[in-house]
Amino acid sequence: MTGVISAEASFPIAKLRVRRPGIVMSRPDGVDPLRRWIAWGAMLTGSVVPMMFGHPTGHGPPYSVPATQALVLAVAAIVASRSRRLSPLIGFLFTVAILRLGWSVIAPMLGEWGPVQSFVAEISWGPKIFMSRLLNVASALLMLTTFIGRNFSTDDLFLRVGQLDAPAQPEAILWFRKPIPWTRFGPQLLVIFGLGLTAFLFVNLRPNLGELSRLRQLLPWALATAALNAANEEFQFRCVPLAHLRNVLPVREALWLTAIFFGSAHYFGQPSGPIGIIMATIAGWIWAKSMVETRGAGWAFGIHMVQDVVIFYFLALSMKN
Repeated sequence: MTGVISAEASFPIAKLRVRRPGIVMSRPDGVDPLRRWIAWGAMLTGSVVPMMFGHPTGHGPPYSVPATQALVLAVAAIVASRSRRLSPLIGFLFTVAILRLGWSVIAPMLGEWGPVQSFVAEISWGPKIFMSRLLNVASALLMLTTFIGRNFSTDDLFLRVGQLDAPAQPEAILWFRKPIPWTRFGPQLLVIFGLGLTAFLFVNLRPNLGELSRLRQLLPWALATAALNAANEEFQFRCVPLAHLRNVLPVREALWLTAIFFGSAHYFGQPSGPIGIIMATIAGWIWAKSMVETRGAGWAFGIHMVQDVVIFYFLALSMKN
């Protein structure tokens, strides 16, 4: 059985729905068009796009834009709960609302809280960066509420290592035309992503190479921060959204939707800007693809963590946090 077949079997597309006899409310690909438009609209509504035109960093005050985005999505979820046709979208709508509220309002506000600021003022740069990533766990905890009343298993959420040697299926944008094992594809990605990310950060952050002696000292914090951030982002941007989209969109479309959402979130992060969006979108798509094909988050977490170690060290050498 190929990876595509097993992936589709465990990530079914939306069923055909009939409004009244003789009228099929779905497209030939089996997707309800209204659900599709709402899913993509929710992704755009909850993205950082509205903040690109009036917010210097994407985090911290003013909180009005992300708070409004989250409110609109929460209201949409409540409205969807009243419709049998739209009810499969409830979890995804709340997930996107929590993502925007958690990352752009709750975490920054916690960071500005007096006790947290007093604590951070007394620690060095390494643990300070770890602490900043720890605050984002708040939205992961809130996201657990989207599972209430839903029979999700750890398999549905890809919360296991998965079959690491599963076949990676060829795609138009990839360089192979026959399936190859992820044990071959994954290491290739580590090299390609590592070189690309290093080149981008070197040009944009202009690290002080005279500080290279600090890298060994910072290794424990680099590993801890990278592991925490990778696990946090994989859970919030891929595991949970993909689980909620399983009865809404075909698997390939769901991969790209979550990838674009993840990529746009990097406009204010690292890699940043328009090029950063493209890089993060491709990476997000690859990691989501690995989850579906291996039925686990092993490769996604591993490659993501290595990337975050590289980012941590470049930030350390440039002293930007």
